[in-house]
Amino acid sequence: MVKLADLGEFRFIDRITPGCDAGDPAHVIQGIGDDAAVVAGTDDPLVITTDMLIERVHFIRDSLSPQQLGYKSLAVNLSDIAAMGARPLDAFISIAVPASVTVKDLDDFYDGMKALAADSGVNLLGGDTTGSRTDLCINVVVTGTAPAHELLFRSGARPGDRIVVTGTLGDSAGGLAVLLDHPDIPGETSAELIRAHVEPELYLREARILAASGAVGGALDVSDGLASDLRHVCEKSCVGAVIDLASVPLSDALHTLCAATGEDPIRLALTGGEDYRLLLTIDPERLDEVQESVARSTGRKLYDIGEVVDGDTITLRETDGSTSILEMSGWDHFKTNPTPGAAEES
Repeated sequence: MVKLADLGEFRFIDRITPGCDAGDPAHVIQGIGDDAAVVAGTDDPLVITTDMLIERVHFIRDSLSPQQLGYKSLAVNLSDIAAMGARPLDAFISIAVPASVTVKDLDDFYDGMKALAADSGVNLLGGDTTGSRTDLCINVVVTGTAPAHELLFRSGARPGDRIVVTGTLGDSAGGLAVLLDHPDIPGETSAELIRAHVEPELYLREARILAASGAVGGALDVSDGLASDLRHVCEKSCVGAVIDLASVPLSDALHTLCAATGEDPIRLALTGGEDYRLLLTIDPERLDEVQESVARSTGRKLYDIGEVVDGDTITLRETDGSTSILEMSGWDHFKTNPTPGAAEES
């Protein structure tokens, strides 16, 4: 008998997809297979995403505050909205609460979510509450919108496009290592990495600038690790890629952690999940223009890390010019051993 571990998360999704458009699919612009679904709206299309966070799978309750958990529960969905080039509208929160969670915990949880909602212009419109026998379970649905011609999809990458990310990679995995293993590193380094894990940065403003530019080909957010998420773009776009390892952005904090633990920072950048940076492919003739526009409007940088190429292979290029095929992958819900706090859905 075939088990889920034999299939893996993404083959399971492929397995259940046929027949899901059993109603009238005429209004569906994008169904299963991207960071969010897109359906026709009264004016602009409506973008819809959902994520579930399960205690002891996605988070360890004692490792973050209720406010941080509320923030992160909403943030991971807002990141999907950003990956589609949309602006967020409304959120719906369903939560299954065990007896060990106090009323104050819940007040603080919603305070964290409300603070991010206010910063992001999102209405919290309800959801569902129920009890749980053991673990805290959180499910969030977020809607967004964008003009149809500005929507971003995984399938838009073109040979020759430059591959860019919106921030350093591997920091969330580094924060998880700090929480689980307590390495002997400076307090400010620990705090920076833990913050990256429990309070991921969002790129909603950057997403709208990039989407409106018309220069972006393929896009998604880095939730399962660069190795897995770049592969999603390549498979959906029927292309390959070359990544220049020397150009992959790594923080000083991650270097400090890896110097103390012996871990390879590039491996964490490639396979560590939950960074929630945007990964995009951009017309090379417009890259400088787009980088300047983002920097001028937001003060943030776009990091050029490689090129989209013909074929179906992802190649890693070292500083000396030598190359190797990317064999490693990131998080898979059914194949990866469940390390609490290290699992997110793409």
